[in-house]
Amino acid sequence: MEAIAWTDDGVNAMDRDPRRFPYGYFTGGSSPLDVARVFVWFATPEELLRHILEVEPRVHGLARGRGLEGFQRRIRPLLQRAAEEGLSEALRLELDPGRDGGFVVDWWGSFEDLKSGRGGFARALLDDFFGTKRQSWMLEPGEEGRFIEYLKSCQA
Repeated sequence: MEAIAWTDDGVNAMDRDPRRFPYGYFTGGSSPLDVARVFVWFATPEELLRHILEVEPRVHGLARGRGLEGFQRRIRPLLQRAAEEGLSEALRLELDPGRDGGFVVDWWGSFEDLKSGRGGFARALLDDFFGTKRQSWMLEPGEEGRFIEYLKSCQA
C-alpha cells in the first residue's frame, strides 16, 4: 500500500504545471539501457529535496533493508547543503544518485532558470525546443504553454 502512495506522488509531480510548481528536476533510471527521463515539479525546493530523499529511490527499487538507509545516509548531508545553499550544479553532480540509488538527476532548478536558458542543460533543451540555435534562449510571449507541453515529452 505504501508503494502505491510513492508511485502516486511521483506521477502527480510529473503532471504538475511548472508555472504553479516552479522547482523541478529531470530524472530517470541509472541503467545505461534506461533512456526514459521525466521532469517532476514541486512548490518549494524543500519538497523537491524531500522527494529525492524519500520517494525517488523507492520508485527505483530501494527499500528498507535493501539499500535505502545507506543511500539516504549518504545523500542527506548533500541535500541539507542544497537546502541552505540552493540547487547548484556542483551539488547536483556531487549527489550522484546513480551510484547507489538507481536513478539519475540530470538537472535540477527553477522553471525560470530552465525557460530562460540558464546553464548548459537549459540552453540545449531550448535549442531542441526551438529547432535551431538562437541569439537568445528566452521564450517569446505565447511560447510558454508549448514549452511546458514539450517538457512533458522530451528525452533530453
